Amino acid sequence: MIRIGQAGIPLSCKGRTNKDGLRYTKEILDLNAMEVQFVRGLYVMKDEEAAFMKEYSIENDVELHVHAPYYINLADDDEIELSFDKTIFSAKLAEKMGAKTVIIHPGYYGDKSEKKTLKNIIKNTKKLNKVFKKEKINTKLGIETMGKQKVFGSLDEVIEVCSNVKDIEPIIDIAHIHARGNGCLKNHEDFEEIFNKLNKLKLKHYVIHLTGILYEGGNEQYHLPIKKGDMPLAPLIEVILDNDYNVTLISESPLLEHDAVYIRLQVEKAIMKRTGREEADYRDIEKKKWKN
Repeated sequence: MIRIGQAGIPLSCKGRTNKDGLRYTKEILDLNAMEVQFVRGLYVMKDEEAAFMKEYSIENDVELHVHAPYYINLADDDEIELSFDKTIFSAKLAEKMGAKTVIIHPGYYGDKSEKKTLKNIIKNTKKLNKVFKKEKINTKLGIETMGKQKVFGSLDEVIEVCSNVKDIEPIIDIAHIHARGNGCLKNHEDFEEIFNKLNKLKLKHYVIHLTGILYEGGNEQYHLPIKKGDMPLAPLIEVILDNDYNVTLISESPLLEHDAVYIRLQVEKAIMKRTGREEADYRDIEKKKWKN
């Protein structure tokens, strides 16, 4: 199935708590996913709020994810203690909320080679996994693909980490892949290649970040509304529908929920085109139900 949501509290939501944002996502936007953001610092969440997030998301079928603070570096042993603290703190909150993944940015090359950086991140990710098990954290750790050349996190690197560490999920930031490849995603085959590379991980579910993006020389500059970027959305949707992939699409656009709804409309438009129907529901795309 397809799930769609936004990264953070919707901009149009008057209430500014995660509880408000979750209710708004379901009751006003009629979307079924949300990524809770701790990106600019650790958010102190009371047990009551976490319990509400878990109960409401289960009762209303809204899938939750959590994004840990941006600055985490699993490549540098000098920074590992603070990085572990941030990740574990976020993971414990994610566990209380019933979130599927806690997402991190893996780290930086610095003065290390790509090979050495990969080795360090695999080593430290395995250590994190042991802490998760010790603390009885069932939420999975998610490693995000990154959009700058100096930052660890190409698609191949993320796949390599996930291949070497059990229970680690790749978080596929499509715009970051596009930027790092200096505008490499243009057609159906380009998006299909991403999933072909991921096949070795035998994933049953894909978490995908979407936004428009400004880039230069293979480096992300900043996010844009989807319509303002040069990465086409339609070929990605076609690949998902062609293969009946189980995906969660999270809008990281500056327009957040507005572009999440835009993604929904484009998915439903693609389904209507395939079926000849005048209406479609993005949550109901099993081929046996809509394929001509």
